[in-house]
Amino acid sequence: MPGYIMHMAEANLIMSKMQRKQTAEWKRDFIAGNLLPDTKKKLAKVTSHFWDPATMDRMAISPDLSRFLHKYESMLENPVVLGYYAHLYLDEQFVKAYWPQMATFYDNAGRVREKKENITKVRIGKSGKIVSRDDFFSGAYYYGDYSKLNNYFIEKYQINLNMDYTKIDDCPVVEVDSRDLYQVMQELSAIMSLCDRTKEDQIQVFSKEKLCQFLEEVSESFVQMIC
Repeated sequence: MPGYIMHMAEANLIMSKMQRKQTAEWKRDFIAGNLLPDTKKKLAKVTSHFWDPATMDRMAISPDLSRFLHKYESMLENPVVLGYYAHLYLDEQFVKAYWPQMATFYDNAGRVREKKENITKVRIGKSGKIVSRDDFFSGAYYYGDYSKLNNYFIEKYQINLNMDYTKIDDCPVVEVDSRDLYQVMQELSAIMSLCDRTKEDQIQVFSKEKLCQFLEEVSESFVQMIC
């Protein structure tokens, strides 16, 4: 799934496209809401990301937006809730629209698979290279690409920590605890201090151009959807 930096990039793009007055507090709360789903780790994301338990055996799990909207649609005027929704929307679109062109997953017999337990090999869409599942989800490929691209996205989408996102006044989403944003802020600070743009051309899985286009399209469709 997209990491903190990509989610903040999406948040900044959405705010730049919205035709509404945005105070500093509104922007702070929107970005804080956008970060909140990832305050939960591993299996706890089942609730924070509104996953359908029936899909937990998949390699890529998409948020079930209908579950979120059933509970919080009436609160979307709250910037924290709206930011939270934007996060889930990006994750959903990443799984449904971007993931299929990024990689294809196979079992030992060369059959395309979706369930984690059956997958042993991955074909990288960008290069056609086939690697083991463990190698794909490592610093050499998928996760490493995020690290190599962080500085590029930070500069392109003007991402910063000038506001204290832990200072939100209200968090109506009960699946998370806003106090956990302190840990997120620490992690973001560490990520931003370790950025190295010299490696961004060494990415193995992603395409900068396609990823930026994807973010533009997702943010635009989100704005159109909520208007």
